Amino acid sequence: MESKAPQEHAAWIGPLEAAVEESLEGLFLLRRHLHQHPELSGEELETTTHVARLIEGLALPLKIADQQRGLTCELLAPDSASDLPRLALRADIDALPIQDAKQVDYHSCREGVMHACGHDVHTTMLYGALRVLKQLADDDHLPWPIAVRGIFQPAEETALGARYMILNQALRDVAAIIGIHCDPSRSVGRIGISPGVLTANCDMFKAKFRGRGGHGARPHQTIDPIDAATQWVQSVYRSVSRSLDPHEATVISIGRFDAGNKANVIPDNAILEGTLRTFHSGARASALETIGKISEAVTLATGCDIDFELGFSAPAVDNDPALVEVISHAARQTLGKHAVEPIPRPSMGSEDFSYYLEHLPGAMFRLGTCSEQIGQEPLHSPHFDIDQRAIAGGVRLLAATVIEYFDPRRND
Repeated sequence: MESKAPQEHAAWIGPLEAAVEESLEGLFLLRRHLHQHPELSGEELETTTHVARLIEGLALPLKIADQQRGLTCELLAPDSASDLPRLALRADIDALPIQDAKQVDYHSCREGVMHACGHDVHTTMLYGALRVLKQLADDDHLPWPIAVRGIFQPAEETALGARYMILNQALRDVAAIIGIHCDPSRSVGRIGISPGVLTANCDMFKAKFRGRGGHGARPHQTIDPIDAATQWVQSVYRSVSRSLDPHEATVISIGRFDAGNKANVIPDNAILEGTLRTFHSGARASALETIGKISEAVTLATGCDIDFELGFSAPAVDNDPALVEVISHAARQTLGKHAVEPIPRPSMGSEDFSYYLEHLPGAMFRLGTCSEQIGQEPLHSPHFDIDQRAIAGGVRLLAATVIEYFDPRRND
């Protein structure tokens, strides 16, 4: 990408900074409102309505998805930019089934539901970026035309939302997509980003063990599914890692074990649920083959039938190098020359942002949200919070990335 002198940026960076500063008080209030009123995946009706009202206030065309959850909107500046392929900016809007344990005045008002992954922050920053870009357009401070699609997506935590929004035509006329995620391991003013694989493939699975129950005093008259399940777990934990190349990161974890309801009764059935995470298709295939062999061996040893079922499978997020360069350049321009921190190795977590990348190039970056005072609790913690100064940086970066992306010299 062509290097541009700082004076060439002054014409729009100054107004962008001013527009962000002018918006901050309202954005802080929006984030706190969303944090107080979280909604679980599949239930984001009030959040969608609230965001829609905000977008209507910007006089941007919007479309609410068919189940009244999630929406898209358009920012074309000038109107003649309608012929340009869109750059999509995506934010997720759902929360988690976690009890908010923070002692703050913006504590969640909903029992057992909390924005513990920063989706309220993502939503606020996307709205803020649209608001700032709209103001720059109205004040004639944009250096060239832009065409933005805002995607406010439900159900990220259940990995259903991206595909739902795609079915609702969220990617129509879109050429590329940018995603953002809070990162409590990084300081405010820093971003983590790298080209290539960012997150792992994630397979949800269920293993059903069908035995024959009976009295706990006479186990010889039963086919004990708990015995079979525990053998299976130990074998899978040990063998999957031992059967694969150590350079091929693979993580298998059991998150649910359900069997029986009385201390002295051996049940008929047991159920395990868990996740398998890999970076490459070869490692995934090898792990599943090993699991199949273990299931056959445990059945032979215990007499218990085992049904292994794969659930949803979220592919890996694979960042487009050209978009990573655009984001990185925008970060250095707006957050400082040392703002960009390369991510040395991919995360074993998963993100349904990857489903968009099956259709077009995209990139996701991680925005630092912690300081010495606040924001050091990990994602999905009941104490999760952010240093709200991160919101200003995220808005500046998203807006600047849009402007950089549409620079007519970028592909010269």
